[in-house]
Order: sequence, then structure tokens, then C-alpha cells
Amino acid sequence: MSEARCRRLIDGLGLAALLLALLDLLPPELLLLQTLPAGGDLPCHYPTAAFVRDQLLPRGRIHGWYPGAYLGQPLLLYYFPLPFWLMAALAPLVGLPAAFKLVVAAGVLLLPACAYASLRLMGAAFPGPLLGAAAAFVFLLVEDNPIWGGTLASTLTGEFSYSWGTALALLFLGLSFRARERQGSAWPPALALAATALAHGYAVLFAGLASVGLFLDGRRPGRTLGLLARVAGGAFALAAAFLLPLLVDWRWTTPYSDPWLEIGWRNLLPPLLWPLFAAALGGLAATLLGRGRGQPPALLDACWWYAALLAASLALAGPRLGLVHVRFVPFAHLALALLGGLALARLVAPLRARGPAALGLLLLAVVHAEGNSQVARAWVEWDFTGLEARPLWPAFRRLADSLRAGVGDARVAVEYSHEHERAGSIRSYELLPFLSGRSTLEGVYNQASLSSPAVYHLASQLSPLSPNPYRDLEYSDFDPDGALARLRLFGASHVVALSEVLKASLAGRGDLERVASLPPYEVFRLRDPGPGYVEALAFAPRRAAPGDWRAQAYRWLARRPRSRAHLVFSDDPRLGPALHDPWLAPPEAPLEAPPVVQATLSADSLRIVTGRVGHPLLVKLSYHPRWRAEGADGPFLASPSLMVVVPRQREVVLRYSDTWADHAGLALSALAWTALAATLLRRRTAVPESGAASR
Repeated sequence: MSEARCRRLIDGLGLAALLLALLDLLPPELLLLQTLPAGGDLPCHYPTAAFVRDQLLPRGRIHGWYPGAYLGQPLLLYYFPLPFWLMAALAPLVGLPAAFKLVVAAGVLLLPACAYASLRLMGAAFPGPLLGAAAAFVFLLVEDNPIWGGTLASTLTGEFSYSWGTALALLFLGLSFRARERQGSAWPPALALAATALAHGYAVLFAGLASVGLFLDGRRPGRTLGLLARVAGGAFALAAAFLLPLLVDWRWTTPYSDPWLEIGWRNLLPPLLWPLFAAALGGLAATLLGRGRGQPPALLDACWWYAALLAASLALAGPRLGLVHVRFVPFAHLALALLGGLALARLVAPLRARGPAALGLLLLAVVHAEGNSQVARAWVEWDFTGLEARPLWPAFRRLADSLRAGVGDARVAVEYSHEHERAGSIRSYELLPFLSGRSTLEGVYNQASLSSPAVYHLASQLSPLSPNPYRDLEYSDFDPDGALARLRLFGASHVVALSEVLKASLAGRGDLERVASLPPYEVFRLRDPGPGYVEALAFAPRRAAPGDWRAQAYRWLARRPRSRAHLVFSDDPRLGPALHDPWLAPPEAPLEAPPVVQATLSADSLRIVTGRVGHPLLVKLSYHPRWRAEGADGPFLASPSLMVVVPRQREVVLRYSDTWADHAGLALSALAWTALAATLLRRRTAVPESGAASR
């Protein structure tokens, strides 16, 4: 057997061993169960897959308005669609529950293969790519940071888009390296980078900046710059239908402006990766020693060291960028793990039996990783046997049935409680819009709505235990009276209580009635839920400067007692004089007796019939500039993050609409995909012609 064939055999055996080890952790029989996923955020993403399959793709849309959480939000305008497209495509073959799980697992299964392909494309000598794949396997089983991203544990808590992005980012870096070294086409790395952008934002930011490492050896900088410019431009154009609307509307998200999670030495340097980190440092020392003897350092290693330092720098800058800083740390872990794999490969490369030695190291890596795994198998079983296997599922299913309603019915507020874990996830209640049709207040994509800070303030009033994810905000103490006063503001009529203290606080109140008792859930309903999703204002709104609207709106919401006059954040002088002091409550100027208003809400439109033209109306949907009013001035952004319209006629229609960014993005993507198809067609026809000429 030739040496090349022997190497291919060793690589094939090693990759097969890694795949089998992963399939042992992720049994296909669990993935194919027709059950709803459980665990962490995972079940909360399932309604998105159903929304894509049932609402978006049939209408040829990438994103749309989702009314079920945070007073409504633009779904998949700010989150990444690629995994959900794959789920929808696979669903006709295996059913959506199995399709969801298979795509979730696929991000994990792809990582070792993409690590291998990346290092092969970069020219790593045998057995470097194989041991890099083994290092990626070890990285997957890190369990110290289950919500940071990239690992199997993170995937099982809901970060499957991140897993896809990580695998595709590795492939992109390998293709970019190869295109530079061989003066190849920019289309393959551009296609990989576009796919990365459609999978996860942190991954594409890391991948794009990491490709700058190609400049490190100083050769042909102009050619490298030209290649990277073509790659970046091509990738953006290919994914522009998604990326351009995302970037244009990004300012209408809620950023994380504080360190979201604490970083300690143990999770910063996971013990499982210590052997690989040590090998990477040993390889660096050998490289520096070799450089001292006149040997040039390998560009391959330099690129991965640069990638690790880049990821660490992005983590440090994350809070100032409004990003979750710990999301970048796994990229540093993975880059160092790959460097460790390459260093070990160089140790065994001089051996006559380097192939068997590499397989031995690979098996040792598998044993090391699985032997130190504490939760992976239990979490896989918990997540993929599904919600239906959880002890609280029967009661939760009955709760959803008791709340069954339509999209235009009043929302329900659910108490935050660890008791939800018994139904499959501490966030299982976010499935209620999917199961019951009735909108709730919280959701999984909290940065995608301007209303999430207000919703979490209400949650802090409603429960002795609340999530409080934005640490730079001040929340309330347990205050059921304050919470009930805000339910009408948020268009909610029902409260689901789990804790005994909240149940006792709500029981016996004259303004509430208990409508269901499904232990541990008790459902209460406001006897007077208010006018619904559209309310004629009783007090004139006061105009406020829009520059610092987030802080002003939050102060307005948290103020005790809350002012009955809303702030409207606009420079439009038709709204009256501006409030001079942003720290004071707006003065309450009564309006005429509120007219009768009727409203009909559908998924992405709101029809209003008002009894008086010109009387301002409060619309209890989260503000977004894509809402356009027909027959009214506005909508204007109002406190806390709602909308105000001033009717010019009796009938007003609000629609969630496309913008120029959607049309331009679609046109740019169509041109890019046409250019890519034309390039492939030219190459396909050029090969036979050149062959005929040679004959």
C-alpha cells in the first residue's frame, strides 16, 4: 500500500471513530423521536422552526412579525435563519420534531470534520488534520461553560446556531488559506463565509476578523488584501437578503451593555483542555526556538495564534460593543485546542509508525474527553426524549389548553420559577404561544425586542425570583400590586402563578378571579382587563427628546406612582411642546372623554376603528419602524416601548412592512447567486473544451 493511501486510510479510520463516538453520545433513535425538545433554551426555539415552515417560507419571506413574545418582535430579522431553513427542508421527510433534533445534532457532528477539512486546506502535514479533529472532539465535551457556545453542552442548552457557525467558520478559514496560497477563486470561501453569517453573528464576526491573519507572513499583501476584499464582498452579497436588513435595523434591538456572565479561571481555562493548551504552548516554544535558529515560523500556526488572541480581545471588548463577551471565549478555546493537536502531530510525525501513533492519540483523546464528561449523556437523554417525558408535562399541556385563544386575545403573564424545570426547561412557559395560540410576555430572543427591559421589570414585580438579564438596569422588589397595574399596559389579562407567595397574594383579590387550578399552576384573570391592544389615551402624551429614549422610558415605567401621561419620543412638533426635564414625570393634561375604539389584530397587521378622529391612541405592540400606519400620523415610539398613533380618519391600519433594505438585499443576493452560477457554468464548460483541444 502506498504511503498516500495509507494516510487516507488512517484519516478515514480516525474520522469514523470520532463520528461513532459522537453518535454514541447522540443516539439516532433519540433524535428521531417525534417529541418536542427539552432542556435550556432548546424548546423555545422550536416555535421558530414551526413559524419558518408554516408562515415565512410559504410566503417567500426571511423574517416576519411574531406576536407571541415581548409584546411582539420581528422574528429572524435579528436571529440567524440557516438552521431553521434546514429544519423546514427536512421536516417533510422525518417530521418537524425529528428534523429539529437532527439539525441541532448536526452542528456538533460537523465540527471535527470541519476542523479536519480546515487544517487539510491549510496544508497541515499528516497527521495534523486528524489530530486537529481529535482536539475539536475534546473541545466539544467541555462542560464548564454550558451557555457560552460551541460545545455539546452549549448546544444542548440551545446554542445550536452557534455550533453551526463555529463549524462553518473553521471551513471558511481553511478555504481562505487555500485560496491565498494557490491563487484560487474567492467564491468557495465567500460561500462558506455567507453560510457562517446565516448561522450565527458571533461566528461570522470572529471568522471574518480571523482571516486577517493571512497577512502575518508579509508575502504578497496586495494580493491578500484583494482576495479578502473579494471574499468579504461576495459573502455579503450572497447573504445580503438577510444581512442588509439586519444591519440597517440593528439599532432597534436591545443591547447587552454589561458583563452578562462572570469569567473565572476554571471556565476561562477548562481543565479538560489543559493537555491541549500545554501542547500548544510547547509547540509555540518549539517554534520560537526554531526561529532563533533561522527557521521561519509556520503561517498555519501564526494564523491560529492570531485567532486565539483575536477571540480574547473581542471578549474583553464585548460589553462596550453591546455584545455578550463570553460568546467569544469558546473561539479562543478551540483555536488553542487545534494548536495543541498540531503540536502533538509534529511530535509523532518523525516516527515510522506515525499513523498508528496518531490513531492511538486520537483514541486517547476520546477516552480522555468521555471519561471526564459528567453531564453529556444525561442531558442528551433529557433533551431528546423530549418535553412529553417530563413529569410536569401533563399539567403543562392542560395549562396550555386552558389558555387556548387567538392572536388577538389578551396576553398572559407567567411567573418565573424553577418549577418550570419539571416541565422540561426553566423557560418551558415560552412555548405557550405555540401550544395555546395566546401570546405571553417573555421569549427567547430578548435582544430582538425593544420591550424586553420593560417585560423583565414586570417579571421582577410578579415573582420573588426573576431572571433580571440586563444587569445595568434596576429592577423592582416583589410587588404584585405594581405588576397587576402594568398588566393592562401590556395588554395582558391572565397571570399564571406557581409560587405559594404569589398565589396567596393573588387569591381573594376583588380585581382577580381564579379560572384554573392545575397544580402547580394556578391561573388568575383580571375582572377588568382594560380596552385590549388599542387604548384611547385619557391624558395627552408629552413629547420627549428621542436621543436618550431608553433610559427615559425605563424611568417612566419604574416610577412610583407611574405617570398616566405617556412620553412620545419624537422631534415632530405636531406632538406639542417637548418635555424640558427628562428626569421629571410628564404632566398629566386630561383629554376629552376617550372614544370607543375597536381593534382587530392579526399576525402582522392591526385594524383600528375609532370613534373620534384626532384622539391619540396607544397601541400595545412593541415599537418597530417597520410598522407603517395607513390613515394616521405615526406610529410614534412611546413609553415604555409601545406605539402611539393619531388617527386622520375613522379607520386606521397598521402593517408590519418590508423596507428598501429588504428589496435591495434581495436584489443584491440575486445578482450574487447569478454570478456564482455563471462562474460554475463557465468552469464546467471550459473543462471539456480544454480536454477536446488537447486531443
